[in-house]
Amino acid sequence: MRRLRFYWNLYRAFLRTSLVREMEFRANFWAKMFYNAIWLGFFLVTLKIIYRHTESIAGWTEAEALMLAATLYFIDALIATFFYFGLSELPTMVRQGTLDFVLFKPVDSQFWISLRRINLDQLGSLVVAVLLGIYALFRLEYMPSLLNVAVYLGMVFTGVLIFYSFHFMMMTLSIWLVRVENLWVLSEVFAQIGRFPTDVFDAVLRRVFTYVLPVAFLATIPTKALLGKASPAFLVFAVVWGVSFFIAGRAFWRFALRSYTSASS
Repeated sequence: MRRLRFYWNLYRAFLRTSLVREMEFRANFWAKMFYNAIWLGFFLVTLKIIYRHTESIAGWTEAEALMLAATLYFIDALIATFFYFGLSELPTMVRQGTLDFVLFKPVDSQFWISLRRINLDQLGSLVVAVLLGIYALFRLEYMPSLLNVAVYLGMVFTGVLIFYSFHFMMMTLSIWLVRVENLWVLSEVFAQIGRFPTDVFDAVLRRVFTYVLPVAFLATIPTKALLGKASPAFLVFAVVWGVSFFIAGRAFWRFALRSYTSASS
């Protein structure tokens, strides 16, 4: 219990310093929020154009596709808010040797690296994603049950866990490769594929994106869970995938640290 309180107090300190940092550059804070809103606007226009000539794609109506977009945007905003900056700084820390200072601290190194920088200018994106989801449900004229909402939030959590763990493993490669910033492209591809319902792909790709590269659990499965269309087996499988990815990411980090010799060595 004392250990848990220690990490909670440490995270609150991270949150305070992140807030102070953002308030030092308020114009940049609002500019980023505006940029994120513009990006979402372009995506919604594209979606509107696609559904202009059809009522559904692979069984997904425009309103359901909006809910899917809201889910992925929400997960992406959570990652960008709580993990992006911390993980993106890992290659620089390896090159400059400042990772040494983290490893010497009496705190879990993965916790420190992952949560030290909180990108508060993404809070606007979180709000927009929630509003988009509410609008999509209004279009669907559908009110999910409390059970469906609870399952949906659980699936969103597993999606965040999978997405975060994938990012973390990509950046951990900097222990050996040093410059891996471009590997963020792989993470972006991961997210771009997740933007589409897996039902639009053929049977082979659907299996790949469900059982090999779990793209389906980033948005498709959570959205189906909210709409009451997800199989219970998929919900269990989503939890297994999320926990497995997190354990694999943590094990990979511990394995990588055995090869870390510091920039000054």
